[in-house]
Amino acid sequence: MNLKRKNPYLISYLSLAIVCCIALSVIFFYINYISFRETQTNYYQKKVELLIDDLENQIELIEKTALEISYNNKYQPFYLKQNKYNETLLVNDFEQYGHYCALTEECFLYYEGSDKIFHSDGNTIDLKVYLTRKNLSQEERDEFQSLLSVPSNEMPTLTAAGNIYLLQSFKVSDSTQKIWAVLGFVIHHDELGERFQLVSGGMKGNLSLYLSDTLLYSNQKTGCSTEQKGVLTATTDDGSYTICYLPDGDDYLMSGLIPLQLLLVLTDILLVLVIANMFARKSYRPIQAMSDKYRKNVTLSEDIRCENALEEINYMMDSMLKSNMMANMQIEQKQEMLRRQILRMLINGNYSLDVQAYLEKLQIRLPGPYFYVISVTFSHQEDVTEKFLSRLQDELEKISANDELEYVYTICNFEQKHMNVICSITEKERKEELTECVCEVAASFGYEPVVGVGNICQKLTSLSASWLESMDNIHDQLHKQEEPDNSRAQQEYVYDSGELYRISAALINGDETGAEESLNRYTAQLENGPISLLMQQYIFAEFLSEVTRVSKEYHVNLSKQSISLIISAKNVDAFKDASRSLIHDFCEKIKAMQNQAENDKSYQICEYVNNHFAEYDISIEKVAASLNTSAAAVRQAIFKHTGKMYKDYIIYLRIEYAKTLLLKGDLTVAETCQQVGYGSIPYFVQLFKEMTGVTPAKFKNGEHPKK
Repeated sequence: MNLKRKNPYLISYLSLAIVCCIALSVIFFYINYISFRETQTNYYQKKVELLIDDLENQIELIEKTALEISYNNKYQPFYLKQNKYNETLLVNDFEQYGHYCALTEECFLYYEGSDKIFHSDGNTIDLKVYLTRKNLSQEERDEFQSLLSVPSNEMPTLTAAGNIYLLQSFKVSDSTQKIWAVLGFVIHHDELGERFQLVSGGMKGNLSLYLSDTLLYSNQKTGCSTEQKGVLTATTDDGSYTICYLPDGDDYLMSGLIPLQLLLVLTDILLVLVIANMFARKSYRPIQAMSDKYRKNVTLSEDIRCENALEEINYMMDSMLKSNMMANMQIEQKQEMLRRQILRMLINGNYSLDVQAYLEKLQIRLPGPYFYVISVTFSHQEDVTEKFLSRLQDELEKISANDELEYVYTICNFEQKHMNVICSITEKERKEELTECVCEVAASFGYEPVVGVGNICQKLTSLSASWLESMDNIHDQLHKQEEPDNSRAQQEYVYDSGELYRISAALINGDETGAEESLNRYTAQLENGPISLLMQQYIFAEFLSEVTRVSKEYHVNLSKQSISLIISAKNVDAFKDASRSLIHDFCEKIKAMQNQAENDKSYQICEYVNNHFAEYDISIEKVAASLNTSAAAVRQAIFKHTGKMYKDYIIYLRIEYAKTLLLKGDLTVAETCQQVGYGSIPYFVQLFKEMTGVTPAKFKNGEHPKK
């Protein structure tokens, strides 16, 4: 089988890993983006707060400057009126305050009721001329002059011609009365923007400064407001000034951390892919091991192409499932076959403890206590098919489902086209009703049934008698149908058991031919005239009983297979075949026992001669008489075991025994002659010399005999 070892989990794991990586990357970048935005917002918020703090500090500085001037006599009106030179000194001293405020380098000082101002550039300028230089519109001039003429405890602020004017009012003494002085700081638009950038460290976006709801400054044409989304605000402690900042939409991807984060994400993706590949390999490894294990037990055809071990296992599992289904079907078929065989054994009378155990295992319920057999056949058997009998069998066994106390089991003989029905009932009175039900079911299939009913028995061991009676009833009904007028007289059957004893005599002698000839004459009686099945079974049983008696008498073990075949025989031919096999086996065992007996007798004769050869009178007739046998049997036994004639064997044994006695040196030649069974010393010497080549005396003196 061509098996490509592709890992089926690899693509799944890698796909899942890629999806997870993409999801995690999106989440990672989203979290980083939110974190970046939050950090950026906090960063810009800090800058805005820094700007508002700086603005508040500068305003406080303006207030302190105004307070400082109000306490300085140089800036008192009475001091200016004393001498014109004092005005020059004031202008020169006031020049230093142009650098006090970091927001601007230009400031001026104005006294109530005057028409001129003292400028930080060291000059005294007419108010109207100053306003003209600042390119203020008439409306802005009027507003400016109104703010100067109506001093306030607060710090009025004016935006005109792109500049911001911060006016700090304070009181100074003029002879006996108090008048107002105004310290004004001019914040140029560009200078304020530079200050904001300097203090914040650089801010991109829309930056606006509000005094209450009045826009004082914006670095763009249109200022941003607190109502706009994403605007960052900061307000002074007194709530007068508010700075609004709307950052530019900085590109997150242009952030310096993006390459590092991207590298980190790519590293994580690579790590996840490596882990996914590792998990895929580990997940696939048990599948490969399982595939290698089961491939040894499951044979796959060569035309099967599996891309991986998982497909191979799936194919093997499918094959195993199909095999198991086939095996289950075969088991069910075998169980059904065994079920029918057990039921057939019941009606054949082969009841034993094993049969009872099989009844329980196969769930064959025959609780009784009464049993009987109904045999069903059909008068027109040519129309009865195997399919027809199977349908009838199914319908008959449904009777058991209607009543749990009565059970019906059927046995079909498809060759002879008849059926036997085993019935288990609780009461004898139920026999007629149940039999009628069986007949109705059989008649409902369109063919006229011939039904034979056996007698009721109370033991399953007697069920075969009920079956034989039912078959005899069918036989009688069919015979009446063939000869309805009874015009032809039936020949009466007479059973002769003489041949049975002739068979026994032949078996005892091991005469297989004679036994078979007697068997043929014995069975010919069964074929000559009509005979009931019950009688037939009786004759078969008597034959088996006689053979069993002879086997016990002569200690011959009969073949269990042949006995079973005789018991289960349904006709004469089957009985003859089984009986011939039994006769052959019996005769072979009788012959074997006879041969063994002969061998044992022959061995007994040899042993007797070996033990008594030194006796004077050890003739063959004496040996035969002692062992209750014939002289010929003695002669045959000696020759069979030694290859010598009886006389030669006696001489051989005596001379060999004489050698042994002479070598010991204790006996003389005469004494040795007597010991070995000879009465004549010359005759002994002559025989010894013929057998050894030397005389007994020389043999005793150590001369070597001839080879």
